[in-house]
Amino acid sequence: MGNMALIIFSLCLQAAIGIVIFAGLTKLLAKDSVLKPAVLTAAALAIVGLLASLMHLGRPLSALGSLTQFGSSWLSREIWFSGIFTILILIAALLIYFKPSAKSAANTMILLAAIVGVANIWAMAAIYSSSSVPAWQHSSIYIEFYAAAISMGAAIFLALSLKEALRIKKVTVLFVGVVVTFQVVAMVLYYIQVGASASLAARQSLALLSGMGGLLTGKWLFILLGVGLLFFLDQRANLNVTAGQAAMEAAVTKEGALSANLYAVAAALLIIGHIIGRYLFYATAIASSVGLS
Repeated sequence: MGNMALIIFSLCLQAAIGIVIFAGLTKLLAKDSVLKPAVLTAAALAIVGLLASLMHLGRPLSALGSLTQFGSSWLSREIWFSGIFTILILIAALLIYFKPSAKSAANTMILLAAIVGVANIWAMAAIYSSSSVPAWQHSSIYIEFYAAAISMGAAIFLALSLKEALRIKKVTVLFVGVVVTFQVVAMVLYYIQVGASASLAARQSLALLSGMGGLLTGKWLFILLGVGLLFFLDQRANLNVTAGQAAMEAAVTKEGALSANLYAVAAALLIIGHIIGRYLFYATAIASSVGLS
């Protein structure tokens, strides 16, 4: 149950952060964009993630002591960043729904949430890279976490806000492709380096991972299929940019629910892939000593 709570917490927060990053980029280019479904979904995911983290703690009040250790503890930083991110995006969602005239304030909350979210992912990864699990003491953890946020967040964002995201759709898909390529390269290097590690615990983790080869294959299959579908949709909707924004919007409207549904399928594939990957991340952890630092 503890691992399941961690999987829900980390993936929900990272997906929410990814959505907010692309919402923030859209706001920079089109301040009048509303992005209601995307912002509400990000807020909901952040809340679910925080609730899951409380389930993992068992005694939530015991975490209060960590709040005073921001300068020395990555766990403390993660708690603070997660809380601040959730508050900011929740305020943005409330403003969008109950005070739509306050666009400037909502836009500011979204941009601030994106900045805090990027820092939060770093704190999340740092907790594990500085832990007592040798297999986690690798820079690929940072790439994995950022790749999860970017790929899931982008696909969910496009599924929910395709028409408003026209200006960044192509760049978004290309960015996801680049990030996932870095993720693949980083993990190949990770498997090689862990296999050559002098740490017995690290080699045992790799042996466990090898024994779960079917799940590992499934992880990459779902992730690559999700990214491939994003590229397919981008190419299929190869709109005539010279015709201008109005023609682009008309083409998207014509495609209608089908495009949104296919982007949702891409998002689902990526989410499933990262769920499998995060399960493997925790299931193959073998510590050289007890606990996380």
